[in-house]
Amino acid sequence: MATETKTSHLTGQDYAASLRDGRIVVLDGKSVADVTATPLLAVSVKHVATSYDAIRRGERPALTAMARTQSELQEQMDAFHAIDSLSVTTAGVLRAGRLAAAKGDAASAGEQRLAAFTGLLSQNDARVAVGRADAGASKLRVVSRTEDGVIVRGAKAHVVGAPVAHEILCIPDRPTAKSDPATVIAFAVPVSAPGVKLVSLTAAPRSEDTRHYPISRERSMADAVVLFDDVFVPNDRIFVDGAVKEAEELASVLGVWERATAVYRRAREAELVLGLAQTIAEMNGVPDVSHIRHKLSDLAVYAAISRATWEAALAHAKTGIDGSLVPDDVYIYSSKVYTDDLHSEMLSYLHDVSGALLLTCPTVADYENEATHVYIEKYLRTMVGVTGEDRMKVFHLIRDLSADTYWGWSKIDHQSIAGGVDAQREAVLNNFDLSRARKEVIIAAGLRGS
Repeated sequence: MATETKTSHLTGQDYAASLRDGRIVVLDGKSVADVTATPLLAVSVKHVATSYDAIRRGERPALTAMARTQSELQEQMDAFHAIDSLSVTTAGVLRAGRLAAAKGDAASAGEQRLAAFTGLLSQNDARVAVGRADAGASKLRVVSRTEDGVIVRGAKAHVVGAPVAHEILCIPDRPTAKSDPATVIAFAVPVSAPGVKLVSLTAAPRSEDTRHYPISRERSMADAVVLFDDVFVPNDRIFVDGAVKEAEELASVLGVWERATAVYRRAREAELVLGLAQTIAEMNGVPDVSHIRHKLSDLAVYAAISRATWEAALAHAKTGIDGSLVPDDVYIYSSKVYTDDLHSEMLSYLHDVSGALLLTCPTVADYENEATHVYIEKYLRTMVGVTGEDRMKVFHLIRDLSADTYWGWSKIDHQSIAGGVDAQREAVLNNFDLSRARKEVIIAAGLRGS
């Protein structure tokens, strides 16, 4: 892949140590003195730390990498699929800064500040979480100004990765021309800044033995409502101040990699779901039952179209002013709408194929228990060549992926990317080349006009 020369200079251990900075974090009603030593949050710390180490070893491209061909872009998306979502968000912020820098003298004052901020972000090898959705009717706003900056007050409702990030970048929540200018503010502050408080949550498993949570025990990312209790933001960290159009442009640019990664992950997940349905149907001994095959065929169509929309986004990728290639937004947004509409229905097919053991399948500890092992192996085994343990593992993978706490959080998180389904539909229309559609009308109707 064509990349910038910088690679991660922090190790995973360095990253974990950097989070012990006095940040104010609450989890389950209790103050957290050290996010790295709190088991539920440590899952996210380890996930991000693993990405740091993979980048440092050269196993994954740097977050500043720029793809210039379709094959390089696919390689970049494979990397984003493998690493943690906080690092993907950071890559999007770094690209936004690169685009701002590429404008040169044409960049606004806010864009110049963003370029400088992302330069420091890259230099320090830091991670940044992005907050957009306000927590209620009282939007995050500027409450006073000084010569050196502004004081902000309010809350952001869904800031993924905030408890384990270094910085929080806030953007206005769907501003309009009628918005109070005090709420049209985009800025960045350290997570440990005075007045910043995080009410955190996580979908990490709460069981002492997490082996029957094969996904969430590795990939859960802490989330948070972030409170801004009269937080000072210096001028050099303010990127938008009252300009609605600039706020909209920044939001769109920041979300490029989150949108693309969400679509690519959903395409990969659709194939995984089909594979799980086929596998568990065979393990259950019912792969040829008519209603099972009907559901499998629907899952196959869903997987094929999910993959096709991603391939179309890749095939029509566009080059930005910084020289980097990004997937085409029309197909990205279209794929988001299609997969979000059908996702729950497709998972219900997987659940129906799986049967009741999806909920009651014994745990790994039950399987290892001398008093129950022989019975579990006997009654879970259904076919030659497949052990009861194998069937148990598949059931736990299906449940953790699609029917437990992690699934509920990840479904809403995925659905909220790019502003929700209605905003995504609007984005398809806004980005679609309507001149092609109009040309079809002229040809079909035999019109003489242009």
